[in-house]
Amino acid sequence: MEIPFRSFRIALLAGLATAAVLASALVPAVASAATRTPASLDRPTERRLLDAVEAELQRQHLPGAIVGVRRDGRAPWIVARGYANLQTLRPMRGDEHVRIGSVTKAFVTTLLLRLAQEGKLRLDEPIANYVAGIPGGERITLRQLANMTSGLADDFANPEFAVAYLTGETFTPLQLVGLGISQPTLFAPGTDWAYSNTNTVLLGIVIQKVTGQPLAEALKRQLFAPLGLRETLLPSFRPLPKPYASGYTYQTLNGRLGDATFNTPTATWAAGGIVSTVPDLLRAARLFGTGKPLLSAASQRQRTRWVRFPPNSPIQRYGIGVFDFDGWIGHNGGIPGYTTIAWYLPQQHLSLVVAVNSDIHVGRTLPHYAYEPASEIGHVLTRILSPNHVAPAAVKVGGTRVTAAN
Repeated sequence: MEIPFRSFRIALLAGLATAAVLASALVPAVASAATRTPASLDRPTERRLLDAVEAELQRQHLPGAIVGVRRDGRAPWIVARGYANLQTLRPMRGDEHVRIGSVTKAFVTTLLLRLAQEGKLRLDEPIANYVAGIPGGERITLRQLANMTSGLADDFANPEFAVAYLTGETFTPLQLVGLGISQPTLFAPGTDWAYSNTNTVLLGIVIQKVTGQPLAEALKRQLFAPLGLRETLLPSFRPLPKPYASGYTYQTLNGRLGDATFNTPTATWAAGGIVSTVPDLLRAARLFGTGKPLLSAASQRQRTRWVRFPPNSPIQRYGIGVFDFDGWIGHNGGIPGYTTIAWYLPQQHLSLVVAVNSDIHVGRTLPHYAYEPASEIGHVLTRILSPNHVAPAAVKVGGTRVTAAN
């Protein structure tokens, strides 16, 4: 879940005409897409979920979505609706590759915890042990970077980043860090909470130094391969593996609807650069929620030491690279053109993944919230799957305490 560019926010009024076209185009795709009915859900629940997905596609004027639900030990239920490409009108498939945005953070911090578990680093050692020149780096720990209590500003909030990203520039990890630390720090380390992509970029640099491998290779060897995630990668190149869903956004230089499919992944890297599929993310969601099979129970307890500073509350709180949304543990991802969620509910041994090839929000907005179509779909689906554990529709990224599921 990346914080939207401040100077390139979605222009809802400018996009209403286009949104209406998208909504009308969805009808034949919704009617014709095939469904699967495996054993993770009973048929009445499948029907309710499918109706909810179709309703959300039309309410939000979305090009397409893929939804996956899996109960541990059972076959997944995966449904694809709408279009993967609005020019060719190719229907969405359940195995499309998508950019998963900040769900990347859950993977990167899992690897961080695994390295700590192996004694190769310590969560409470300072970032200055690995990267020089970080303001307050002698006092900022790896744990504080991982749970967003470092006080470092977000590189996404730097106007220079927005322009460079939208004009197709590529970035090195140290350039991304520089964009963040060139801005004033937000607070003293460990005294408050604020979502910042700079934190996870620094953790990616740490992992490279500890493993002696590029981050993409370390993730592949130590996470993706052991989990059997054959369609998941951290690319440094623009094309996506086929099949892929094209991503649509208003975060463009002219503020008009654009295709962000081939935006550079180097702009988000450890904070949001991974490409994956819904089937792969269903396997990973259980890891995020339980630590199994790669993390020990002690490591998972470290992960779920929830931050107590506002806006954290039982409805939404943050640990080491994962949110807890009223019991659902995992992460959200928002990046120009794509939004994704990968959550796990331990009480029901249930994984939920939603991938949408759009980051366009329709409706009202409030300050300090990130609005993402996949999260809104997730909110509706959790009302069906787990009425006592309903995830919020929008993610609080700073400011005051969350008081209600939005």
